[in-house]
Amino acid sequence: MRCVLCGLLLVLVAAVSAQQQQPPNDRHGTPPTFPEGQPPTQAMPPDTEAPPPQQMSSWQVQQHIQKELNSEPSLANTNVKASANDSAVILTGIVDSERQHQLVLGIAQSYAGDREILDRIQVQGQT
Repeated sequence: MRCVLCGLLLVLVAAVSAQQQQPPNDRHGTPPTFPEGQPPTQAMPPDTEAPPPQQMSSWQVQQHIQKELNSEPSLANTNVKASANDSAVILTGIVDSERQHQLVLGIAQSYAGDREILDRIQVQGQT
């Protein structure tokens, strides 16, 4: 019985001593980035805005869309062409299913930007 009491007392003392808290050195929880009381030696650069997104030329839009159409495996047996001008992307050709048709439209929309999509694609079996 004495051994049990001594063991419990030892565990209790160890637990209490482990929970003693040290006074925090840093009030904010993070170390300072430069010594306290001293200003940074270099001035920070001014905030700048991100540059506006670059508009792709009509030729670039057409090339990107056609490249995606040609590299898409599910459109391998189709004959879809894309052309673009400053106001529209024109899609022409024949696809086998509505699923392929929607895929072509999605690819074109991802590169068209503000251009209108003119859908002149024919779905095989539909008129």
